Amino acid sequence: MINNSKLKSLAFTTARLEISNPAGYLQTESSKSELLSSIVDLFSPSVVESLPPYFHGINTESKADIWLTKMLCESHLYVVNLKDSSTVIGFVFLYESDNSTAHLGYLLGENFWHRGYASELLLGLIECCHAEQLIKKLVGGVDSENTASVKLLEKVGFISNEEGGNGVTFYEYTIS
Repeated sequence: MINNSKLKSLAFTTARLEISNPAGYLQTESSKSELLSSIVDLFSPSVVESLPPYFHGINTESKADIWLTKMLCESHLYVVNLKDSSTVIGFVFLYESDNSTAHLGYLLGENFWHRGYASELLLGLIECCHAEQLIKKLVGGVDSENTASVKLLEKVGFISNEEGGNGVTFYEYTIS
């Protein structure tokens, strides 16, 4: 991972969401425990179905802590909260492949599906990356059976680029 200091400090709000670095949750044991509990609650089998194996089977705070440590070491991780609330509804992950491209991952808890939060989240991310000139391209790999994510990426302007094997298609968004 390239250590882009611009992406480290990424934070933005939308009409209903606040997206920020999880550092605030890691300052005290009680807030970290709250975050770990949120991870356990959010990572249902339906949510992680199309995600890599290290997202699966996270059903205790100790497993959530292992996942959190891995994600903090290997990506830029952001917490998605409902605005003006401490309710964690999901996460965004950005993996830099070079100084101008980031690979995108995201998840929202099942209770927050079909409410427009994912579109709002991705549009906010694109707007923030454009306004702050953080990167030039976002790339998201999607399992072809994950039709909801395929539709979401296409809805917000991502374009199918290439088949990556194992049923994964890569979508790109060029930030002008």
